[in-house]
Amino acid sequence: MKRFIIKAIAFFTILLGLAWGLDYIISKGLLEMEDYRFMSWSEMQKGDINADIVIMGNSRGFSHFEPWTIDSICNTTSYCLGLGGYSITVQDLKYHYYRLYNKKPKYIIQQVDYYTLRNDSAPHQHESEQYLPMIYDSRIHDEFLRVGYTNLDIYCPLYRYWGYQMVIKNGLLEFLGVKHYVRDPSRRGHHYEKGEWDGSELARMDTIHAQFNLKGKAYFEQYMSERAEEGIKVILVNSPTYIGANNKTTGLNKVNTYFDSIASVYNTVYWNYNEGYEMCSDTANFCVSVHMNPQATHQFSIDFANDLKAYIDSVSIFE
Repeated sequence: MKRFIIKAIAFFTILLGLAWGLDYIISKGLLEMEDYRFMSWSEMQKGDINADIVIMGNSRGFSHFEPWTIDSICNTTSYCLGLGGYSITVQDLKYHYYRLYNKKPKYIIQQVDYYTLRNDSAPHQHESEQYLPMIYDSRIHDEFLRVGYTNLDIYCPLYRYWGYQMVIKNGLLEFLGVKHYVRDPSRRGHHYEKGEWDGSELARMDTIHAQFNLKGKAYFEQYMSERAEEGIKVILVNSPTYIGANNKTTGLNKVNTYFDSIASVYNTVYWNYNEGYEMCSDTANFCVSVHMNPQATHQFSIDFANDLKAYIDSVSIFE
């Protein structure tokens, strides 16, 4: 019996070691891919971003702001950390991961809109495969637990990859050098939305409800408080949305009033480019109602960068 137990322990030890090794290989391979879902995580991990300006938000936070355009006008270094499909509760996880490896920025451009104040979980949601290679780092375990991952995801090798067969295959082939994957690579965290105007989804929607979840609101206020304690100026920006979507959205005034009030509390600004901004009224500037195309993104980035430069110059007078 003793011999059987020893053999069983040895067998499961070897099995566990193989699982850990395979988990490591898959995770490392994914971070070597030129795929916008993984590239910003990999670049953060290398610790050489250290941007003056970090642009946070959902997918509009990585698709509406060209870092190189902002930098050419403001004489800064900037990087996009937008997280497509997620609210502030998960966006903050990405910021915390950034800070593990990079110095704090001087400014955060926090893209906000009527989805910012949701209360999201991360597992098995939109493009959630991007988180899977990052769970190794024990310093960020509490953050992953906060957004819905479990101790099994963290400590049981390969468990979190269950159901991600294509991701497993791609990570293995990339690590082994069999194939190098290039899928819509990002540039300094930025990734364009592309395509001709498609208003079919908007046409199917009678009403869009602005989100004002109490937990999301509480977390946003905690986020703003923590950035203030770090000494970082957070500029709130609602980037352009097609006017047809705004006209169908209930609760916009409540959300805009809230962001105005938060900006006042933290002695900063809330710039809402959906009010009086000409680009919002023309579908030629959009792929879908919430995403501008590359040409419009470039023009907006110029307009925004000029506003930002004027603001930074005015603030620096009093510093």
